[in-house]
Amino acid sequence: MIALFLAPFYILINLYLAHWILRWTGACHRLFGTKVFRAVFIAAYALVASAPLTGFLVRSPYALRKALLQTGNYWFGWMLYLILAVLAVELGLFLVRRMRGKDFAQMQQVRRVQGGIALALVCAVSLYGMAHAGRLYVTDYEVTVQGAGADMTVALVADLHLGYSTDPAYIERAVKTVNDMQPDLVVIAGDIFDNDFEAVPARDRIAAALASLDSTYGVYACWGNHDLSEPILAGFTWDDADAEKDDPCMAAFLEQAGVILFEDEVVTLANGVQLAGRKDPSRSKKLDETRLDAAGLLAACDADAPVFVIDHQPDELDALAQAGADLVLSGHTHDGQLFPGNLLMACLWDNPCGHVQKGRMHSVVTSGLGVWGPDMRVGTRSEVVSVTVHFGE
Repeated sequence: MIALFLAPFYILINLYLAHWILRWTGACHRLFGTKVFRAVFIAAYALVASAPLTGFLVRSPYALRKALLQTGNYWFGWMLYLILAVLAVELGLFLVRRMRGKDFAQMQQVRRVQGGIALALVCAVSLYGMAHAGRLYVTDYEVTVQGAGADMTVALVADLHLGYSTDPAYIERAVKTVNDMQPDLVVIAGDIFDNDFEAVPARDRIAAALASLDSTYGVYACWGNHDLSEPILAGFTWDDADAEKDDPCMAAFLEQAGVILFEDEVVTLANGVQLAGRKDPSRSKKLDETRLDAAGLLAACDADAPVFVIDHQPDELDALAQAGADLVLSGHTHDGQLFPGNLLMACLWDNPCGHVQKGRMHSVVTSGLGVWGPDMRVGTRSEVVSVTVHFGE
């Protein structure tokens, strides 16, 4: 329902952006002020800007729905930088007008120059973000936790968001990257799917890739807030009380892929590490499920042995530290995904991305393997995380 509330603002913003671009093009050359150009531009702009809605409404054929949804997702990223550019240009024009009092003809010249530079930057940043999203990085951390035993390597991935934007070759590349680490443990910290199992391309191929993950103690996962079946409009889920949100195909897919799913469960690995996987609070609320608190989840754990926790959202770090966790592995934040969102994440999370220590507990949050919404990354990166764990009193 949030999408309905935001719809009028979305429409008004796009009307203003279209009007601004037409003003700028009209200032550049009289050809762009003709009725033909304006009609073609308005039609093209409306087609792109309405893609989130048309992609939501069109159910088939698959190729058309995918094209519309991908267009809409890209548009959100482009629109973000277009808004920032327009605000910068208008602020510049305001300052020039106040300081120098230029006449209309001179201001048109300033508009042409500043607008051209701003739109060129929008294109450059957006195209960079589209290309950069597909680059895969490896981030290394080292932590020391209580306990005895040989060092171990934990591979952490999260936020695959398998769906319309997924390239199976990218998942295969990520799996190879993980296997090259020769990990002792592989953890998938939620948001494996993107709210629609039917949107996952080449499902058998991706499942086979995940099944080829090679580790000493296995591959474990927990659910994230997007790991249920819900229609999405403009990036926001559409709550349908009659829909079956808990899609059994998702769990069956993980079983096919050889991934062990934890839902408020704890196991002891062969090296003595106690591994817990939490339910996601948002998912549990939508499914009307109970979810153990941190103390309840870890109540039966041996306080003298190391405790690792897979928790999609890094929002209960203090509670987990008090409950006896030694290492918490999370995702969810995407590190903001698009600048300037990455600058705001520290206001929302104790650990928006990276490594934070609370007492004896270590929190490691990955910026994610995939993307949510715009298939773009600016100021952040897609990554696989390697955590080297040392044991010591």
